[in-house]
Amino acid sequence: MSIPYSLALRQIHPGEPEMGNKTYPVAQFREVMNLSDMAKHMSSHSSKYDKGDVMAVATQLTSCIREQLLLGNKVVLGDLGAFSVTLVSDAADNAESFSTALIKKVKVRWEPSSEFKDLLNEASFEYVGTRKAQAEARKAASIAEAQADAERQRLSGIGDRLPLLD
Repeated sequence: MSIPYSLALRQIHPGEPEMGNKTYPVAQFREVMNLSDMAKHMSSHSSKYDKGDVMAVATQLTSCIREQLLLGNKVVLGDLGAFSVTLVSDAADNAESFSTALIKKVKVRWEPSSEFKDLLNEASFEYVGTRKAQAEARKAASIAEAQADAERQRLSGIGDRLPLLD
């Protein structure tokens, strides 16, 4: 179990190109796991609950977390962590001139529990190249496979055209 990563060259201080660049790791992902995928995965862990049961609970939990956040509550779910909202808005000159029309976005904040806070001690890493390099490698492999298929077809037809020797 390893976390795939690539490397990226980034400015040391964004907005200050004169400070130079350094190389940083960028986490990649192998695949996107949606709720259905996670429910199937969870049910495979010797659980007495099947995918449908897990889906039903997760869907209801999601709905209830959303409801509680919209009521202004913080939702703490043990080892999963805590969910709360933060607000993004334009600034007002003072409290009297503030209006909720200045609020531009409500963001959901997840505060990881201790179960999630220190993954470094358990993590291992695998260099996978950049997304661009991965895409180029897949394209090259696809082209090579197509060329090999064409060559196999060409060679299979040659045997039909060879003269018979007595």
